[in-house]
Amino acid sequence: MSMKQIILIFILYSCMFMSYTQNNYPQNFFQSPIDIKIAIAGTFGELRHNHFHSGIDIKTRQKENIPIYAAQDGYIARIKVSSRGLGKALYINHPNGFTTVYAHLNSFNPEIDKLVKEKHYKLNKNEIDFSFKKDAVRIYKGDLIALSGNTGSSTGPHLHFEIRDTESQKIINPMLFNLPILDTSSPIIKAILVYHQNGSKEIVEVEAINHNTYQLPSLINIENPFQLAINTFDLLDAAPNKNGIYSIELYLNGELFHQNIMETFGFYETRYINTHIDYAFFKNNGIKFQKCFLDSYNELSTNKKHTNKKIGDSLTNGTHNIKIIIKDSYNNESTLNMDFNYTFHKYPTQKLPTNLIYANQIFEFDTTSCKIYLPSYSLYNDQPFTYQEMKDPKLDYPLYKILDDSIPSHKKFIISIKATNLKKELREKIIMVRYEDQKYNYIKSKWSNDQIIGQTNSFGTFTLLVDTIKPVIQYKKIADNEIAFKIYDELSGVNNYQGKIDDKWVLMEYDYKTKIVKHKFEKTHDILNNKFTLQVTDQVNNINEIIIDLK
Repeated sequence: MSMKQIILIFILYSCMFMSYTQNNYPQNFFQSPIDIKIAIAGTFGELRHNHFHSGIDIKTRQKENIPIYAAQDGYIARIKVSSRGLGKALYINHPNGFTTVYAHLNSFNPEIDKLVKEKHYKLNKNEIDFSFKKDAVRIYKGDLIALSGNTGSSTGPHLHFEIRDTESQKIINPMLFNLPILDTSSPIIKAILVYHQNGSKEIVEVEAINHNTYQLPSLINIENPFQLAINTFDLLDAAPNKNGIYSIELYLNGELFHQNIMETFGFYETRYINTHIDYAFFKNNGIKFQKCFLDSYNELSTNKKHTNKKIGDSLTNGTHNIKIIIKDSYNNESTLNMDFNYTFHKYPTQKLPTNLIYANQIFEFDTTSCKIYLPSYSLYNDQPFTYQEMKDPKLDYPLYKILDDSIPSHKKFIISIKATNLKKELREKIIMVRYEDQKYNYIKSKWSNDQIIGQTNSFGTFTLLVDTIKPVIQYKKIADNEIAFKIYDELSGVNNYQGKIDDKWVLMEYDYKTKIVKHKFEKTHDILNNKFTLQVTDQVNNINEIIIDLK
């Protein structure tokens, strides 16, 4: 075989490989789940609180009850109804190995709604999560399956739409399936964050040359190996929202140094967002910078190219170039070119602190009043341990500051605090709380052998409080065949709510954002001749009840 033939085969093979890797998702297979023009409020992989966004948020013109349609043939695999998270959500399995998810729904179509209500009343549960057997409820492309809403943790009316790999349940970027989404805008680059060897961080604002080309205002001087993070976002054509980007590529002197691609990830990975961004900088300054390097124990699979080296580990003194390319899901890209003058000076070796938490090992700490157990790989880097016990005259128990709330924890850790001289009847009422922003946030905890044991994945300041106060119930109204109440609990929080008509359980829907819980009457005579009872329980079993005479 001649060299020319070998080169031709290599080119053909490369083209085939590139075609497969870039187009291995079916194009024009899924239709739009709505029949209005798609405007995006949130993109896949977008940076959210403690997680990456797992789908796309489709605007519904700030309205509820917009028709939602099946994106392709399949069968209903799962339905979940929750006051948090995805709210009312419907899952459809498709024959080609994909699952579509439709969330924050206001209601299901009549056939599905009947099945869901039967499940609610069979279990006597307001919040349910159940699966269907294959093909038990067939769905066809374009079928009306639901109406849009604002349920769960939604901050406004919209449809959250996901595409998953059915077998692995990994989430895939829906924008790679050629849905009718218009995006001709290039990502925006705002600034870079330089991590100097002495531990300082320096923000450098960038300037735009044109709509997709950026540069630094001037040549910057950097001493010794360093790292970079970038503040960037994307814009789509039909909405002004600042959305997440698809990929980051950093080139050092023309060679790819770091690459992150938001194509797919697993739910078990989503908390790695707190090492993907500079968590401490965001906590203290409110700006999200995405790192172009990996912390020691960042296992996020979207990082496709990375190295343990810092920029400058193998550079000579002089001028060098960094190019950062930011892309969205539709191959619109923006480029930042930065030249820097690099000099190397040998720094004295720094001694490791004696109280270091080694992130790959279990860490335990014990005093007479407080114990801490931190599982291995809870931290993303080795971290000096800090601990402080403080008194507050307004509190019965001390405050315990464990590390700092600007340090993220990947896993839940255990805190045990002594609760001495506590009356027996108060043992089930004592709770562990985390003090943050002038508020006490409940931590799931329990009494055991004169101590309260709690689990959390946030560091900060902790103490114990006794909660003997019943939840608050405020009767609102009867209107439009509904009865509504406002319910809340300022300390441990609402745990359960149960409605009854003449002692018979009825379905209640709770929106924790507005604190409104309501029941929709299906039969007119239920309003006329009966009594309605609502019972609300908090996390430590304080109970409040209200009875409304419907006559």
